[in-house]
Amino acid sequence: MISYFLFLSLYALVTRGSPVASSTNPTFSSGTTIHALAESSDSCDSIHGCRTLYNIVSGSLVTILACVWTAVHRNIPGPAKVEDSRVRHAAGRVLEVVKIVMVTLLVPEWVLAWAVRQFLNAREVKIKLEKARSRAERAWADKAKVDGDDDASRESADTRTPLVEWTARHGFFVIMGGFHNYENGEPRHPLSRRLVVQLVQAGDLVPPTEDELRGWSQGDALSKGLAIGQTLWFVLQGIARRVEGLPITQLEVMTLAYTTITVAMYVAWWDKPQNIGCPVRVAFKELQEQPSELMEEREWYTNMFYTMLGTQDMSVDLRKEPQVPTFYGGDFENDNNGLYADGVALVAAMVFGAVHCAAWNYAFPSRVEAHVWRISSIAIVAVPGAMLAAMLTVMNFPRRYPTLLLVLKFVTLLIFFFSGPIYVSARLLLLTLSFTTLRSLPFDAYQAVQWTLFIPHFS
Repeated sequence: MISYFLFLSLYALVTRGSPVASSTNPTFSSGTTIHALAESSDSCDSIHGCRTLYNIVSGSLVTILACVWTAVHRNIPGPAKVEDSRVRHAAGRVLEVVKIVMVTLLVPEWVLAWAVRQFLNAREVKIKLEKARSRAERAWADKAKVDGDDDASRESADTRTPLVEWTARHGFFVIMGGFHNYENGEPRHPLSRRLVVQLVQAGDLVPPTEDELRGWSQGDALSKGLAIGQTLWFVLQGIARRVEGLPITQLEVMTLAYTTITVAMYVAWWDKPQNIGCPVRVAFKELQEQPSELMEEREWYTNMFYTMLGTQDMSVDLRKEPQVPTFYGGDFENDNNGLYADGVALVAAMVFGAVHCAAWNYAFPSRVEAHVWRISSIAIVAVPGAMLAAMLTVMNFPRRYPTLLLVLKFVTLLIFFFSGPIYVSARLLLLTLSFTTLRSLPFDAYQAVQWTLFIPHFS
């Protein structure tokens, strides 16, 4: 964060510096920029086949909003407590949504890692629950044989048999806080995956059907289709402009980078129910002990470090939480799944940064802004690259050299510790420059590709 404010201070001092020359994307001095923008605003309209500054900004912001709002599938919020007012409960939900949006804007790769963790965990949960269902069915069938083959025994067995098959959608529903324990009519805590498995095996929990989950989900095919359509239109427009030799603004480059991340989010969360308002009530008298979930207390800085690594879920005891944490992805029985999720996110982060590098030779109002953009673009490629290289080195380093391995782990910890502030600072700088560079655009930036105007889109 310190570097961010230093860069902004430097930018404020030299923002009237000499512009960056470009043969394909000409720029202007501060004096001619105002005249150019005014002339472009007067001449660029739908009749002349041009676009305005409003079209550029609104199209980018709508696409980013569509990416962030529809691609992110948040966990289920906890039920309202008796002592909480409606206003307080609603305010808490709004703040949670704002937190998710801000994190997605600053570090979308970390949100992708959360999505991949939930994707892998949901498959694990599905397998465990299906095995529990099979054991319960066999146990009830055996009990029916022991009790006798009369009609009453068969009816009892049929009413207890969970006919609903557990799917990946159900797996997502479990880890996102879909089942909540109630006692004497008051909410207590969300059910963990292990406790849900125990209840299913005992025959005390029957899941909702997939049709019911789809009905509860507020993310229908129409809303997702509109968001995907807007994203595809924006990508197609960017490709068409490059084919026609027309410049793309820095804001549009940043928007294209977001689309690469959100496509991966859509894939990971395709089966996850979206925007379910409240969990399913589950009442039972006795809680079974879960020794594996009795986690040790950690200091705040330790929690922050594990959050950067994406392993913060291992320290969460859901019996002490009113709802699943905002970015909870579930704890893994297979530790490699967490590494896979981090690896996918780091590779996506490098692609995300590489898209920003496409604006390397674009026109900038000043040389300082051009240098800041280039340095920041390199940073958001190099930081995840260094993290990925350090992680793979530690994983594959021979265990017969324990001293060197310990040194490598220490270096890896340092890399991860300093990567967060550097990466967030670079992201903030790129976000800032995406808007400040709009004050001086070349004439060709306002020229529209005619055939793309006939594709339905929001702007």
